Amino acid sequence: MTARALTACLLFLAAATTAAAQTAGAGETAQKPVAAFGDDNPDCPNWGDGCVVCSRQPDGAVACSTPGIACLPGEPTCGRGRRRNP
Repeated sequence: MTARALTACLLFLAAATTAAAQTAGAGETAQKPVAAFGDDNPDCPNWGDGCVVCSRQPDGAVACSTPGIACLPGEPTCGRGRRRNP
């Protein structure tokens, strides 16, 4: 391989890597942590996003599970035992 062809290949790879890195973050939006769903929904005793499950403890603290390695989270929703009785 000539030096000219090698240089062209390296420039192409550098440009492709930069373009891929820019498009990877383009569609991402800042998502609130799943635990924050409980702050917005105080009457929901447990909730999850398909990966992480959180529940409100008797003392009011929030406890959440650890997500699996290949999990794709969705929008958080209120889970079983949906609402506390007022």
